[in-house]
Amino acid sequence: MAEIRRETQHPSGMKLGDILFALFKRKRTIIVCAVVGIIAAAAVYFLFPPSYESQAKLLVRYVLERSGVDPAEAAGAAAQSGNQAQADRVIGAETEILTSWDLAIQVAEALGPQRLLPPPQDLFSHVVQAVGLKRLLPSSGPSATVAEAAGSIASGLKVVSDKGSNIILISYKNRNPEIAPLVLQELLSRYFVKHLEVHRSAGAFDFVAQQTDQVRARLNQAEDALKSLREKTGIASLKEGSAAITTEAAKAQEQLNAAEADLAEQQALVRQKTDSGSKTWRKKPTDEKANKAKVAGTQAKIETLKARLSDIQRRTKQLSELAPQIEDLERKKEMDEANYKYFAASLEKARIDEALDPTKMPNISAVQRPSPPGLETKKRDKLSLALVGGGVAFGIVLALLRGLVLNQTVGRPLQLETQLHIPLMLSIPYRNGHFGLLRNGSPANPGALTTGRRRAKLAPWDADHFIRPYCDAIRDRLGLYFELNHLTHKPKLVGVTSVSEEGGTSTLAAGLAASLSETNDGKVLLVDVNLGPEEVHPFFKGKPAYPLNKALKPSDSIASAADNLYLATVGSPSTGGPAQLGLKKFFDMMPNMKASDFDYIIFDMPPLDQTSPTWGMAAFMDKLLLVVEAEKNNREGIKRSYGKLIAERNNVAVLVNKSRSYVPKWLDSES
Repeated sequence: MAEIRRETQHPSGMKLGDILFALFKRKRTIIVCAVVGIIAAAAVYFLFPPSYESQAKLLVRYVLERSGVDPAEAAGAAAQSGNQAQADRVIGAETEILTSWDLAIQVAEALGPQRLLPPPQDLFSHVVQAVGLKRLLPSSGPSATVAEAAGSIASGLKVVSDKGSNIILISYKNRNPEIAPLVLQELLSRYFVKHLEVHRSAGAFDFVAQQTDQVRARLNQAEDALKSLREKTGIASLKEGSAAITTEAAKAQEQLNAAEADLAEQQALVRQKTDSGSKTWRKKPTDEKANKAKVAGTQAKIETLKARLSDIQRRTKQLSELAPQIEDLERKKEMDEANYKYFAASLEKARIDEALDPTKMPNISAVQRPSPPGLETKKRDKLSLALVGGGVAFGIVLALLRGLVLNQTVGRPLQLETQLHIPLMLSIPYRNGHFGLLRNGSPANPGALTTGRRRAKLAPWDADHFIRPYCDAIRDRLGLYFELNHLTHKPKLVGVTSVSEEGGTSTLAAGLAASLSETNDGKVLLVDVNLGPEEVHPFFKGKPAYPLNKALKPSDSIASAADNLYLATVGSPSTGGPAQLGLKKFFDMMPNMKASDFDYIIFDMPPLDQTSPTWGMAAFMDKLLLVVEAEKNNREGIKRSYGKLIAERNNVAVLVNKSRSYVPKWLDSES
């Protein structure tokens, strides 16, 4: 009948208990790393060269951007500086000027590299030189260059400004308390000059004067050309001249049309009078002459108007041809006049900037001059704390790496259920510096079962032996298992094996056999599959161990090692050496086992390696106890071995031996 299992499902994955187990197991590693970090922090604290800091503050009200060609309205920039975004840009620009490499070079040249980088005199530098690492120190003294001195200024300089504030805080750190305020003072002096160079061109006056002369010359040329064209066309303004000519042409055309109409009327009247006079009355000569004179006058007027209209048309054509040139010259004149006014105003500003004193700029002032140097310990303290914290953190990371990633063994019994999903029957702790179960073999007799570090006189069936409570618990669970699965036949075969060598199977098998023999339910036979026929089980103080085939014969009388407890091996006296129990030989012994008068036969079986006979014998066992050694057996190996065993017969119970609990009980909620 299949085994009835009531397993508690545990979620897979890493749990808090695994992390605590890894940390407390390797607490020495963490302590060592922490001590190394503390030693390094102490060395830095006492050997780190002291640093002195001087501070200054600048108030930036506004910045006038004058490149020498700005419009006169640029003075309104002060009013625009009230905008927060504009103010932040201004402060950012001034910060970049203060931290620029050009300014650092100017300060380094003014003070001198040897003064800024004197030979080091602190203890740390002497230690570095003493150990032969002088090349790691920066250049100093006569070998220092301007670039290296500027680099030291840039590395020690710090410029900050709070958002929304127009105050710039400038600080400089140096190991020499006399150099710190000196560098800061020189930096501020050079900054004001650099500010004018950036925002107000130093050659503005000459540049603007030259530009003004060029614009004035172009303006004169445009005026002369425009004057010549106006004289040629006879107009003062293109727009007004075009309108006047158009009006004059229209008026002349109107007069010409009127004159032609008058001429036609007069000619018609003369013809009419001539025709009527010849028929009715004779016209006076004076009237005829007057009419002809009037007609002649009208004709002369028409000719004059035509000549005038022709002249107007000629002038109109000439004006239309010269109009583009006049318009271009007028536009050019307007632009040159605007440019001339622009450069005239800029010339006046450049003249003012030329004479402006950098130290008396109204928009930037020093709120605080360089303060006396003060000892600065923040960097040293932060570095010391970082070393201490880094040592502890490195120890924790190393412990977690080794315990959770690199180490693939089963450290905690609960890992069998949470990670391998293998039900756990019992775990036997590592107690009082001794292994939970004793190892197989000894230097004198490698094949024998030894007591290891425990006292040889204390046998597993002794009431004081620590294994007895665990063996009694296993006995009770085996009895419950046999009852639930209706296993009432005799003898009941129980095998004890391990995943690897020295798993403690011999101690467990002997203790379990002794525990079963005390129930008065019948005789118990302990079969040691690991020993040869002439070897003696040390637990039984030299009492003989009989061959298995002899112990199973009902007719043979064998001596008991204890009450209802008998000892046997699988070898024969003729073979000698380690036992060789194959599957066929074991199968041939099955009738004798069933016919024997033993109630339980406990097999102390070899570990599960590739050539172990345990693989074949396991299927014949009514119950197989698989011992896993904590912190030694690989999880994948355990999983493969367990899977292979239950594939043959689902009768395997797993025990964890030598389990340790490194976590304090008040912190270990899973213990």
